[in-house]
Amino acid sequence: MGENESSVPSPSQQDKKMAYHKVNADQRAQGHSPYLDNDELQATALELEWDMEKELEEPGFDHFRLDGAVQHHLGNSQSPDLDLEPIQPSSSPKGRFQRLQEDPDYISHYTRQAPKSNRCSFFQILKVFCTALILFIFGILIGYYARKKCPSPSPSQEPNNAHTYHEILKEIKAEHIQQIYRDLLQFPREDDVDIAMKILVQWSSQGLEDVRLVNYSVLLDLPGSSSNTVTLKNSGECFYPSGQQCNRETKTLHSQDLLYSYAAYSAKGTLEAELVDVQYGTVADLIRIQAITNVTKKIALLKLGQSPLLYKLSLLEDAGFGGVLLYVDPCDLPKTTDLTDKAFMVSLNGGGDPSTPGYASIDGSYRQNRLNLTTLLVQPISAVLAKKLISLPEDTVQKDRCIPLQWPAAGKKIISLNIQSVTTYKTISNVIGYLKGTVFPDRYVIIGSHHNSLNIYSGQEWASSTAIITAFIQALTLKVKKGWRPDRTIVFCSWGGTLFGNIGSYEWAEDFKRVLQRNVVAYLSLHNPVTGNSTLHPVASPSLQQLAAESQSIKCVEKTRCPGSNNSSFLSEALFPVHATKTEELDPSFSLHETIAKLTGQVTLQIANEPVLPFNALDIALEVQNSLKGDEADIPQLLAVASRLRDTAELFQSDEMRPANDPKERAPIRVRMLNDVLQSLEKSFLIHRAPPGLYRNILYRLDERTSQFSVLLEALEHCKLHQSNETIQAALSEVLNSINSAQVYFKAGLDVFETTLAGKK
Repeated sequence: MGENESSVPSPSQQDKKMAYHKVNADQRAQGHSPYLDNDELQATALELEWDMEKELEEPGFDHFRLDGAVQHHLGNSQSPDLDLEPIQPSSSPKGRFQRLQEDPDYISHYTRQAPKSNRCSFFQILKVFCTALILFIFGILIGYYARKKCPSPSPSQEPNNAHTYHEILKEIKAEHIQQIYRDLLQFPREDDVDIAMKILVQWSSQGLEDVRLVNYSVLLDLPGSSSNTVTLKNSGECFYPSGQQCNRETKTLHSQDLLYSYAAYSAKGTLEAELVDVQYGTVADLIRIQAITNVTKKIALLKLGQSPLLYKLSLLEDAGFGGVLLYVDPCDLPKTTDLTDKAFMVSLNGGGDPSTPGYASIDGSYRQNRLNLTTLLVQPISAVLAKKLISLPEDTVQKDRCIPLQWPAAGKKIISLNIQSVTTYKTISNVIGYLKGTVFPDRYVIIGSHHNSLNIYSGQEWASSTAIITAFIQALTLKVKKGWRPDRTIVFCSWGGTLFGNIGSYEWAEDFKRVLQRNVVAYLSLHNPVTGNSTLHPVASPSLQQLAAESQSIKCVEKTRCPGSNNSSFLSEALFPVHATKTEELDPSFSLHETIAKLTGQVTLQIANEPVLPFNALDIALEVQNSLKGDEADIPQLLAVASRLRDTAELFQSDEMRPANDPKERAPIRVRMLNDVLQSLEKSFLIHRAPPGLYRNILYRLDERTSQFSVLLEALEHCKLHQSNETIQAALSEVLNSINSAQVYFKAGLDVFETTLAGKK
């Protein structure tokens, strides 16, 4: 039941394992994102994702959309004391430092104290002058004679990193990725462990020296022997989740689709109750519905989208509902996508093995009895079945205008919901490969994707992301064979159990949490890298936004040339059957895959090789100020501490980062100290416990349409629903303490550098 490791023998086996994604968390978040493989690691590591603009969905974590150098964060402030003028990203490689001079009107309110001066007498000055003169003459004599015997050393040369990056990335070719992709899909539909072993063999054959298989026995919630059903009590009609009527022929023809149309970790059993249309299940929807009816033990008809599913389910559960029918409104899908007759799968697991919350599923771990993670009976259904339940015609598109589904003014239906799934322990496997660094081998840059977890709902995106990683490994190892190695260790990960709530990544992170918190520098996710063919959509933490903008070869001159998706957010939480989309139809030439692979490789190489980590301290402060522009955050204490944070971050970036990036001024101890500070920039913004579906890192917003802290917006909604301001006060306190902690952290870093430099003098 524990973790087992098997390694491909190599001359240099490594003992250490790496983290990925936002390190340092003692408490799991309650939410699930298609991008954030593990909220357990949400602090030190800075995450960057490249993602082709989705046709089917928008990501839940898509706040940090980069549409090129036009779109950025900050607008004008109404306060004369707090300057919030925008500082646009620079396209120059030195933009992280030039930006400090692009805000001429900004007045810093924080400066270092000047060192105390001591008055010296004339004789003291004369004494010092004479001593210095003698030493100077003595030094000239030593240098003259020494030069005769020893040749002068050649001036140190900075490594030509740009040329090295080009040599590596030119080996990544679309045809190679396509061949790897097709080879992966040739794997028979086996279980998680078998596919992980084949990925391990493939990575090893490409020349990766140290590849390991890490197994965990975890609690999975799998479909039962028969499909879940929905029955109309007034007519007795029985339907499968897809909307087809219950009969033997349908069951035989679509058995896999029917079985896997379910909500993993839902409550089990049968519930007969009135169906209530709650639309998207927002706080406003619930207030409206509760004003006209008692919702206790009733079944909610809920649309996916607009906010995280786990958050909406928590509201429905608190309101007293007994069950939920979940569907995707056709009006929220692209016009080119027809999924109206498709049911889907969702996971109600916020992350990791439900039987070991907060600790790893290793041998001897206590297993909690958590067969379901909610009291609600939750069942995903197709839009076709939703229309039948509310007695609407099949076609809701009129004159090129889509009419959102809504319950008629008069109508009441009693339905019977039957849900049967089976919880069982199964082994899931992670593939972990290491390319050890030479200068900072204890610092890790991690690239992650996931592999096949379910036969029918695995889709093809796992092969897409794995092919991209494998092609990058191939390009790197070709350079390694010529004697090159990165400065920092690069770790390649393929996670198992992702569809059930990112279980593999969570368990590995919990298993090696202490090592990961100390060593991880950054995590790059390749979860579903190509899901459309229109717009390049990089997603980055605030500290990496500059790096993303500088690395992006496809830039937008005007915002109008960077179209974004109009789809409802969080639709990616629905996992449709494998035949719903096909990767090769989206990218037949695999040119998009090549682009994503090269962009990912470029960013990885920069983070792994630049002497000073390419993280931007000032961008964090700007992000904080931008998030405090709403009326709900217009509190003097918050604005004041945010202003101090900006002052300190600006000073840190100009006084410490700028000299360290100059090879003539660079000292190894200074670089190491500076990188240690940069690596932990975002730890201060972790809150102890976030609402279900929200990120623990408060810098991550759930929706790009809003600029405020999500935790504050959620608290305001909670206040409306419960008529109490206690939650908003607590949220404001958490935000205040997070910002203050970050300011103290930057200030401590400045003090350490000042003390160290003073000691040397």
